[in-house]
Amino acid sequence: MTEYEIASLGLREAAVWVAIVQAAISLGVGSVQCVLIWRGLHFMRRAADGRDEGLKAQREADDKRHNEAMKALADRHAEAMQADERRHVEVTQADERRHAEVMQAFERQERESDRRHAEAMDAAERRERESLRRHEESMAALDAQRKGMETLIERTAPPRA
Repeated sequence: MTEYEIASLGLREAAVWVAIVQAAISLGVGSVQCVLIWRGLHFMRRAADGRDEGLKAQREADDKRHNEAMKALADRHAEAMQADERRHVEVTQADERRHAEVMQAFERQERESDRRHAEAMDAAERRERESLRRHEESMAALDAQRKGMETLIERTAPPRA
């Protein structure tokens, strides 16, 4: 073999070794990338699981606070309704007392009105009796005067022919 062929074979062998080294380096870099990607995915999964647990705990805490708030609101509502019921009873009783007082006052006014009406009717009846008495006296006096005039006329009149 000639020197050129030997050099050419050496160069080919060197090229094969360079290709093998490049393939090994590519295999190593690829393996490292796969390991890094796998580790990254593993960390992302752990972070997502932790976040899910945190969200679940937060949701449970929110639900618990919501239920406590709703219970507190229900308790306050029940207290408010009881207070409203008590106020309603008090107002109703006060209204009933005022109604009874107004009715008593109205009955007193009605009795007083009836009494005044009776007094007025008695006074009118007395005035009417007094008026009738005076009328009868006046009529008796006029009748007596008429009789006296007739007697005077009979005595002073010329005799009838």
